[in-house]
Amino acid sequence: MDMEFDRMIAELFQEEAAARDMARKLIEIGEQRPEDAAGERASLVAFLKGAMERHMAFEETVIFPKLGRRGFDDEVEVALSHHGAVRDLCAKLEGLADDHADLASTIAKTGRLLLQHTNFESDYLYPELTHEEWRELMEETIH
Repeated sequence: MDMEFDRMIAELFQEEAAARDMARKLIEIGEQRPEDAAGERASLVAFLKGAMERHMAFEETVIFPKLGRRGFDDEVEVALSHHGAVRDLCAKLEGLADDHADLASTIAKTGRLLLQHTNFESDYLYPELTHEEWRELMEETIH
């Protein structure tokens, strides 16, 4: 069973790495010619509302409450505020008119926020637990 928990931990961290990679891509896209950046809007919104939303929802419903019970309320609060800001920027991206410069700027801003968020979780929040504590946390998720 430990192998199953190790797989769950690895998947969570892989999702963080994928979000970090996407953040860098968003920044690059936002810094392209505004017309080119605008052409990426639909796929970016799909990522934010799909894979990123599922990841954030899992953290919010499963991981963060358990971290909160372990005394990481302040860190969880910061992470939750990042999630809210990502959702707000996604909604803004969806609703923006075809003002290419504003779209490009919002895409880059979203990328910078995602990078800040994934770095925060990877550098400050997730390392607070040992591997064994992560296993215990993952075991709690299935009981």
